Amino acid sequence: MQYKSTLTGDMEVKQEPAGEEPEESSLPPRHAVHRSEREKRLRIFYGTLLWLFILLVVGLLIWGWRRVRLEL
Repeated sequence: MQYKSTLTGDMEVKQEPAGEEPEESSLPPRHAVHRSEREKRLRIFYGTLLWLFILLVVGLLIWGWRRVRLEL
């Protein structure tokens, strides 16, 4: 029979048979809790693009309103 070793929160090594389900109190995978640096940078990049687009639209609207007001 094969055994799987897991490290519990209080630094004890617990051995379970390899085919059994993990306990309900086990921790989620690391990638579910901590995002990778690439994901963080990608989120900042897309957020920056969104804000630049919003600023461009607002700037063009203000520029257009001023231009229309000067023509009247």
